[in-house]
Amino acid sequence: MRTEQRPARIDKGVNQGDDAVKVLIVTPSYSPVVGGSETLVRAICTKLNELGIATDIMAFNMERKWNPIWTKRIEHNSINRILKIPALNPFPFLRVNPLYYLLRLNVLPRLDFKKEFEEYDLIHFFGEADLSLPFFSRSVRKPKILQCVSIPILAEQFRRHTTMKKLFVRIFPALADIFIAFSSEDRKALLDLGVSQDKVLVWPYGIDTEVFRPDESKKLDNLILFVGRIERIKGLHVFLEALRLLKFKTQAVLIGPASDSEYFKQISRMSLEVEREGVHSIEYLGSMEQHDLLSWYQKATVLVRPDLVGPSGTGIATMEALACGTPVIGVQNHVVRDRVNGRIIQPNNPAMLAESLEEVLKDRELARKYGREGRRIMEEEYNLKTALNKLVQVYESLLSN
Repeated sequence: MRTEQRPARIDKGVNQGDDAVKVLIVTPSYSPVVGGSETLVRAICTKLNELGIATDIMAFNMERKWNPIWTKRIEHNSINRILKIPALNPFPFLRVNPLYYLLRLNVLPRLDFKKEFEEYDLIHFFGEADLSLPFFSRSVRKPKILQCVSIPILAEQFRRHTTMKKLFVRIFPALADIFIAFSSEDRKALLDLGVSQDKVLVWPYGIDTEVFRPDESKKLDNLILFVGRIERIKGLHVFLEALRLLKFKTQAVLIGPASDSEYFKQISRMSLEVEREGVHSIEYLGSMEQHDLLSWYQKATVLVRPDLVGPSGTGIATMEALACGTPVIGVQNHVVRDRVNGRIIQPNNPAMLAESLEEVLKDRELARKYGREGRRIMEEEYNLKTALNKLVQVYESLLSN
């Protein structure tokens, strides 16, 4: 059970007294929902509290992604509390939510959630490009930061629909005081969505490289790992098609929640068909916590990220694998560098994926070289400790202003 004593403060600025600053990280989904954003929010929140910044989490009350519950729930752990707020899906009978394509709203929260903001000094919206909570928090007069994962995909969507974009750019820039971009490309996308350049900061979040680290004694030959939600946009069917083009034995391990039941059935059928050909074995292990994932990152010869869109989001699994010295083959992102720590492939291209897999799997020294470079880049450029020091500076600057 959590004690009510909170960690020490960061400087709130002029004439603010000595009370501890309290930060609320607001994200669409959290445990038991498992994914890259949820994992990163947990890591950031844990480390911020260790640094002396009292940090809690708010998320929709969901057991499954975008299936919210109309009740409030508060959970505690040894470090912080998690506020699970009520919400509803206004179109449960539709496969495609029209509000999502209009304003990027997946669900509708019960509006009294804003009362929870009162005890916090700063609100940090973080997660996928879902704007339900930022949108309904427009009236809240607190310092606010908005950090969307995969923002270039959002910008590209509105680039093709100019009428919707005109409406969106009137609303989006007013949702926060500061917008955080992971990369220069994300920054460009934010500017394209109407955010002024003085409100955009580039902050490359990181991975705990003390936890995610190589263990060469565990490394296996021809083990191909996929980590992510089992949904079409992740391109798992492209990977299975690529496997059929490889004529030597491999073992494929798939880890992640089956968030799309119809797509999961398709992947299950394809996996059985591939296995019947007698060359490859495929094992699905379901969802997995970070401490269990670590061993698979260390065992794998290579991680695949065959997303259907590119450039894709950074991908926490990509960063965790590289930190463990495992090369990555996937579509363009800001961490994988072609022929340095892995291979970049075109989206929806099974032949190119198969060719890249064959190159890395058949050349052990090349795989080791990519793995070493991946580890070096993660340590030097995407270390969570360094990243959080920069985030604290952003907090201090926003609070002092």
